[in-house]
Amino acid sequence: MASSDPLSDYRVVVGIDFGTTYSGAAYGIVTEQEVTDITTWPRQSGFRYPKAPTISLYNGDTRTLAAWGNAARLERQKAPSNTNYLLLQQYKLYLDDSLNGVFKPIPGGFKPVNVIADYLREFHNNVLTEMKRGFAQQFEGQYRYCITVPAMWSDKSKQAMRDAAILAGIINEDDHHDRLMLISEPEAAAIYCEKTCEQFDMKDGDEFMICDAGGGTVDLIVFSVKMDSEGNRQFKESTKGMGKSCGSAFVDKRMRKLLRSKLKKLVDNIPPAALENMMENFIDTLKPSFDGTDALFMNLPLNLGTTEHTNPDIGLDEGVLRFSVEELKEKVFEPVVQEVLALVHKQRQQTHNLKAIFTVGGFGASQYLQSRITEEYKRYNIKVVTPYRAELAVARGAAYFGMNPTKVTTRVPRYWYGIDITNTFVDGIDPEEYKIVRRDGSIRCDNRFSVFVKRGEPLDIDSCVTQKYTTFYPCPTECTFFAANTEDEPRYTLQSGVRKVFHFEIPMPEIPDAVEGEQIELIIKMYFGEVELRVEAVIRGQTYRVVCNFNV
Repeated sequence: MASSDPLSDYRVVVGIDFGTTYSGAAYGIVTEQEVTDITTWPRQSGFRYPKAPTISLYNGDTRTLAAWGNAARLERQKAPSNTNYLLLQQYKLYLDDSLNGVFKPIPGGFKPVNVIADYLREFHNNVLTEMKRGFAQQFEGQYRYCITVPAMWSDKSKQAMRDAAILAGIINEDDHHDRLMLISEPEAAAIYCEKTCEQFDMKDGDEFMICDAGGGTVDLIVFSVKMDSEGNRQFKESTKGMGKSCGSAFVDKRMRKLLRSKLKKLVDNIPPAALENMMENFIDTLKPSFDGTDALFMNLPLNLGTTEHTNPDIGLDEGVLRFSVEELKEKVFEPVVQEVLALVHKQRQQTHNLKAIFTVGGFGASQYLQSRITEEYKRYNIKVVTPYRAELAVARGAAYFGMNPTKVTTRVPRYWYGIDITNTFVDGIDPEEYKIVRRDGSIRCDNRFSVFVKRGEPLDIDSCVTQKYTTFYPCPTECTFFAANTEDEPRYTLQSGVRKVFHFEIPMPEIPDAVEGEQIELIIKMYFGEVELRVEAVIRGQTYRVVCNFNV
């Protein structure tokens, strides 16, 4: 049963940017419309990065979380090598449907949703502790939340994120549904850029692109600006957002491979702790500063266990390892950056009046990525801007969105959405194996795709798609929804490019004057303009909030 707490009772909005490599948070008191960052995390080192590492350390014997964030890495490094620990990283990627089969299962048989929930539980506890140090303390218990998700995620992935938040205790299952809101990461970043970036001088009809390059995913959406009657900017999605798993974690993966190739010429067995020390140096310091013009240098850690301090073959001189600009470009940065540039190019092709590209996220703050995008688009007179504290843009934007959820007025569906129905059978077009005869004697075609939402056709956020169907009393009705990524409207639910996305059951209410077998009108209402799908069913004036099962 849904909670009766009105949303107006929630005085504070907490924005959570759960990321592949780092996670951040910000909060704002609704009446003040200002945002405060959470930048203090347990076991931070001298380099105080304002986000917490998305890392979890599990005790392999008890299968319980032993440490999270900075502590997870530190505890693993100092533990004896025979300690039964599992260090889990980048588990957000397991929610990306497009990567199914790319990664091996999480070690230890852990389920992604449970690992994410364990992390979020500790992360959230730290956020609450920090909030209580400020003015938000007086509103304890009056918090609502906005969690960001990649634009490329499926509805099933979004539901998994909501499930993890409930398991983590961030909200309760019987809380008002909108106590937890989801927003796409580029949308949150757009709100932040408009709110705080001086270069955001967009006028009515102008378009701007958000390139949210994080640790795991790179998400892009182009928005057009529409001025309302009071002179305030509102945003409309003007392209189908797209994304790909080609974030900075893939730069790290290539750097790790390059490091191994060099270090194995010094030692037969590379100590894991030594390799991790060098990778931390790369991730925290060297990667953000690399701009494609100067070589990078890295000291060999003492725990590498080598007596060799000079080796020209690998660029080692007196204990300092040199990485040339050429090898960093060719082997580490450029292959990943090329994937990002391809995404930017595809988005630009869909635009008409693009004025600016805003790069946000941890990878978005990379000097090399910024320089490459600028190099590609300066000839088009398109400015490339990285806002202040780009790594916090998504968390801050989520908090701002929670205080003003109507900033984005239109979204563009990435798929065709519809249901499986029977329709009039058309000889010569429909396959014979789909032909069925109903109880009233009519000849129908089974497995027809009834379109609710057209791919690429803009939808207002409050738009409701309504379809009327008939069913027979007193049978309950089951409904499975399908999504298609085909260019043309799909005709059948079994054709290539169509997949099931969720399923629900609609109970038949008791109707005193109805007789068995009587046709009953069924109205299905779907709200596709919101970040999450919302479904309602109406039978004889009774409205049901439908619970969707995305595990189909």
